[in-house]
Amino acid sequence: MTVRYILFSLTAFSLYAIWYLSYTNGTLKLNERAITFGKLQHGEKLSTLYTGIEPVDQLLSVFTTFFYPAVDGHSPGLLLHAVLFSGTFGASWILTVLESWRSGNIGTVVAYPIILGLLGQLLTFAFATPLISALQLGHSITAERPDADNIRVPRAVLTALPVAMTIGYLVPSLLMILPAPTLVSVESKQMFIALWQPWPIYVSILTPVLSFALSPYLDHNHRASLNSLRWVYGSAFLLGAGPHIVAEVVSLAAWVVPILFPEGLRDVFHPANMLGLPLPWSSMEVQTMAEGTRIFLVWDYLIGSAGFLIWAIKLHHVAQARIMNTARLTHLCLKAFLLTAIVGPAAAAVRLVWERDELIFAEEAKKNA
Repeated sequence: MTVRYILFSLTAFSLYAIWYLSYTNGTLKLNERAITFGKLQHGEKLSTLYTGIEPVDQLLSVFTTFFYPAVDGHSPGLLLHAVLFSGTFGASWILTVLESWRSGNIGTVVAYPIILGLLGQLLTFAFATPLISALQLGHSITAERPDADNIRVPRAVLTALPVAMTIGYLVPSLLMILPAPTLVSVESKQMFIALWQPWPIYVSILTPVLSFALSPYLDHNHRASLNSLRWVYGSAFLLGAGPHIVAEVVSLAAWVVPILFPEGLRDVFHPANMLGLPLPWSSMEVQTMAEGTRIFLVWDYLIGSAGFLIWAIKLHHVAQARIMNTARLTHLCLKAFLLTAIVGPAAAAVRLVWERDELIFAEEAKKNA
């Protein structure tokens, strides 16, 4: 119960650390001003027509104004953080979809990832992730009494999910960072940003469609399903770890070997500037939309990934205590800390849940031997 309270508290804190701070530091005002004058930060014309549905287009204009500085190339540090964040969000989403398809979660609140994904897009990753995690811990038998039957996922879903993530998430993300106006027009870049926003819908629709199409051609025995599960976890781990390692290496290199970077980028990529941010009660005001977006996204990343990691530690701890009759929480937290330092919080969480599943399936194999 204590862990759930911590997760709910993180969700509540996200409203203060992200939305309240964005209001007091002027980020929301800058966003509103850009929409009013129809101009982005560097004078580009803001697109206001995306779908022809006025309320939707207004919302997409807000998102475009916010995200454009992160991918326009004028703020390298912000772009690097955006890549880091995209890996974290993507890895956590793979596990969210995986949870929704576990046999023990059918009919529960976590069985509807499309709703949870849109909640994350509209109210932030930091709001949705701890909330989803807390609900899963309180309403899922897979969290309280996991076994080989209730954590099982259909093999067709396991085969379809990496493909759905590639088409529905990675491709739109890559389109969004194409440089404008050299490769795409400014208008097209804004359209790509708008098309990226509902990516949880794309993945949530593609996963069952692809699994239905692939199911007749797949072998559904336990060994094949376990291999597919490992492939999904491996993909999620790579998605979480890759951007983190890149960001970590670049940032540490800028600090330790600054001569490798042009003078203007040394401070930009310095660890203190990459993760340094004002506290929510700070009286500082941002001067540009890029600065406001960076502060928003760093808090979003820190709170959301913390919730994701706490949830994974809890799942692993419960399974370990049930199967091995031991509960080495201190050891587990130390392991999570070391993994986070090396591969990032998202990949660390993926690894812990992966180990949890392997532990449960190994126990089943031992019983059946």
